[in-house]
Formats: sequence, C-alpha cells, structure tokens
Amino acid sequence: MLCGVAIVLGAGGCSDPYAAKPQGVGMGASSVQNVGEPPAPAPRQDGAVRVREPSATVSLALQRFATVYANWSYLTLARDQSRLASMSIGAARLAELQAAASTRADTTLTRGRLSNRGTLLSVSSDLARPGWWVVVMREQTFGGGEYQGLASETHVTLAQVVRVGRWWAVSQWLPQS
Repeated sequence: MLCGVAIVLGAGGCSDPYAAKPQGVGMGASSVQNVGEPPAPAPRQDGAVRVREPSATVSLALQRFATVYANWSYLTLARDQSRLASMSIGAARLAELQAAASTRADTTLTRGRLSNRGTLLSVSSDLARPGWWVVVMREQTFGGGEYQGLASETHVTLAQVVRVGRWWAVSQWLPQS
C-alpha cells in the first residue's frame, strides 16, 4: 500500500516503510529488551481486540486485505490504512495503525498527488513454511513529477491469517519486494 511512500523515501520497491520487519521470520525470533528497562506489558490476546471487518475464509481475508493495501490515493491513504487495521489483528494491525498516523503528517504524498493501483495475481500457501501465505500483486504508482511514467511491478508479500471466533483476520503482512 505504501509503495508511493516507499518511493518517496527512496526505496526502489513497493514495500511498507512503516511495517516492522521481524528478524528471522519463521525461525522463532524473540524480542530483545534493553538492560535496565522495565519489561514490556504482555501483548493483548487476539480475542481482546475486536476485528471490525473479519472474513469468512482465509483466502477472502487475504484477497480483501491485498486489494485495499494496493489501491489508494493520497486523498484516501490514511483512511485505507485505518480500514486495514480494522481488518487485521496483531502485528498487521499495529503496523497499519502506525502507518495511518505517519501518513497524516506526510506532505510529500499530497505534493506528489501519489496513488497506487494493484491487481491481485495469486494467493497460495507457502510450501516451505506451514501457516504462511504468499500474496503476489502487480502494482503501479502514479503521481506528478518524478512519479510520472513509473512502470508497473510485481510484488510479493508473506502473510499470516488467524481465526477470530468463526472468522479470519490477517495477523502478519510482510512485503518482500
């Protein structure tokens, strides 16, 4: 979703500069606490946060999230990120809430009149890591000045989805390219 923001910040690909990149995804990585700091509060249980827009199936949860993530304009981006937060839980929710807060203060988006359009190409299970999904999108960022005429690119995202009651919600959304 933040392809334009990533380009504005000098990144070559369409990755979310606000998303936390976990170290060693799928390798049992743990967080490190600085010496002398009090311990962080325990994370809220998945049931403690209400997902306002859950999906009936895993595939639908990923398709809906990907579509909103890839299709935005400078006029709608913060609202779209807030909607993504309402469709997700855990790390994905936190990343989208942080992105929405940052976007509201980003004047580069407005000056460049940036927008992004994406088409979902594929959603499939990750054969190497059970419980993970691979989402492939074709996206193109538009805007004025240096953003005119950018070619469309294919982007891969690793994702996880969790059951919330009888529904499904995205819990990890990790753009790779």
